[in-house]
Amino acid sequence: MPDNITINNLWLYCNTVKPSSNKTQLTLGDQQFRALMEKAHDGIVLYNEEGAIVYASPSVVNIVGYVDHEIIGHLGTDFVHPEDVGEAKKMFAEAAKVPGESISFQQRLIHKKQHSLWVETTLTNLLHDPEVRGIISNFRDITTQKIAEDDLFESKALLESINHNIKEAIYRNLPDRSFEYVNQAFLDMFGYDSLSDLNKINPAILYVDNNVRLKIKNELLSKKSINNVEAEYRRKDGTTFWGLISSTYIIANDGIEYFDGAIRDITNQKIAEEKLVKNEALISSINRNIKEGLYRSSINKGLIYVNDTFAEIFGYSTPKEIIETDINSIYYNPETRKEVLSELILNKTIRNKEVLFKRKSGEKFWALMSSFLIEDKDGNQYFDGAVTDITDIKLAEQQLMELNETLQRQNISLLEREEKLNRTMKELSDRNFELDQLVYKTSHDLRSPLSSILGLVNVAKIDNNIDKLEYINKIGTSIKRLDDFVKSMLNYAKASRVEVSPEKLNIRTIIEGCIKDLEYLENFTKLKVSLNFNKEYFVTDKLKLKIILGNIISNAFKYINNREEQSFLKIDVNISASKMKLMIVDNGIGIEKEHLPKIMDMFYRGTELSQGSGLGMYIVKQSIDKLGGSISINSTSGKGTSIVIELPTKPKK
Repeated sequence: MPDNITINNLWLYCNTVKPSSNKTQLTLGDQQFRALMEKAHDGIVLYNEEGAIVYASPSVVNIVGYVDHEIIGHLGTDFVHPEDVGEAKKMFAEAAKVPGESISFQQRLIHKKQHSLWVETTLTNLLHDPEVRGIISNFRDITTQKIAEDDLFESKALLESINHNIKEAIYRNLPDRSFEYVNQAFLDMFGYDSLSDLNKINPAILYVDNNVRLKIKNELLSKKSINNVEAEYRRKDGTTFWGLISSTYIIANDGIEYFDGAIRDITNQKIAEEKLVKNEALISSINRNIKEGLYRSSINKGLIYVNDTFAEIFGYSTPKEIIETDINSIYYNPETRKEVLSELILNKTIRNKEVLFKRKSGEKFWALMSSFLIEDKDGNQYFDGAVTDITDIKLAEQQLMELNETLQRQNISLLEREEKLNRTMKELSDRNFELDQLVYKTSHDLRSPLSSILGLVNVAKIDNNIDKLEYINKIGTSIKRLDDFVKSMLNYAKASRVEVSPEKLNIRTIIEGCIKDLEYLENFTKLKVSLNFNKEYFVTDKLKLKIILGNIISNAFKYINNREEQSFLKIDVNISASKMKLMIVDNGIGIEKEHLPKIMDMFYRGTELSQGSGLGMYIVKQSIDKLGGSISINSTSGKGTSIVIELPTKPKK
């Protein structure tokens, strides 16, 4: 700020006070002046001709939050709302054109805390004044005033919009004199062009019946308000219409009396009511002859109207008798009425809903109900509908349903029998195939060792030079083959024919027994057996479990891999509440991959080394199936075999 500008003179210019010849009246001490400026409501800023701030009064901080050194040197537009910068520049340019020119306008500034505020700004061009040489901005915060003005404007706009768009005639009336205000709907309803046009007449002539007008006026004066009073009105062209008037009696602060109110045109409604009255006779005639029970009811009053048929359906002598009865008593279940009402209120209508009702005698019956919700001019809701007795139809439907259910049960029974027969036929077919295989295999496996025995006996008779013991051992081997085959056949019969008989078993004892039965085998001492149990007792069929374990364990002993340094058999037993899981692992000769899918077929041998009947694993599978279990086999030729068996717990008999 130039040195020759005094703070006092600047303050005087800002407040449009001309210097006086009496300097003592205008000059204040700097401290006094600063105190005065800090408490001032207006902010004062001095701009140079480029619009940069060269001075700011202490009161500026009270308005925008900045102290003088924070804004001096900045352009004034740096603190103007971005949307108002263009207008601010325009005003500054206008003020700068004419020396001594003052321009006032409103704009938004950005507070130091980054919110915006409205200010009223006056720019005064003192660029020509050598003591100032700048443009002074005098501004004050008008945010509260601006918000109030905007709210008032919006309220007026909203009220004006409502008055112009509402269908009801709104008015303010000076009783027995004139109208002070009416909306457009009022003018349209009564056929007048404007308020002045309306006030050319006496308001009393708007009523067709003056007595009605006087009654409404007296009621207003005594009760201060009326609601929904019917009256017949007259338009400017002489035609009449029915209206529903609501009004309030008001005494203003200046003692002037007003009637404020609204009128709604209900002419169409009145015409409809008159038509309804005319049709009542026709409806009454129809009700007497129709075969359906017609009714009108409400939520609180119950039945309001029923025809003769309705009363007859429910077993009452007259419509009056049933109307006087509690409506809940005609429903077999009182809760049903609540359901019907809820559906009606939600959907406004129901059609052909089956409802269980109760006659006067207490007898229940089925009926079809159709109803719809209506509302009268007073907002009262009614349910109009019809009831048709369908008891005979329901009885026939019930009989038909029972017959269908009987037929369905018979069909299901026939299907079950057919399925059982098909299963039996398949089982017979399987058994016949197995029998054919069995006959062939039995004849072959029995005849082969017998032929060997006969041949050895004949050779022994002829040859006197050889050791007879050799022949006896060979005969023993053949007899052993016969014995193994017979045992296999017995196990097959037990696995296929004997029913499951569960009992609590010590699994360790069963496994050790199966191992002990194989002591006669040549390889018995070559196989190291290890057993592992989490529990030892399990409920299952003893015979079938022994068949399963006996066959699998014996295979492990028979088919030892002589290339292994130490042959082993590991059996892990895991017993839970629902099942037993057996994991049997050996390092024997294993099974070729192509043989695995057929290993449990009847009479199938998985290796050329097999001397058995080929029934062993088939019988194992049959026994596991009987127990409801499962088996899986993994094997690698030359490496060994892993078998996992799962058996479910069977309830002990």
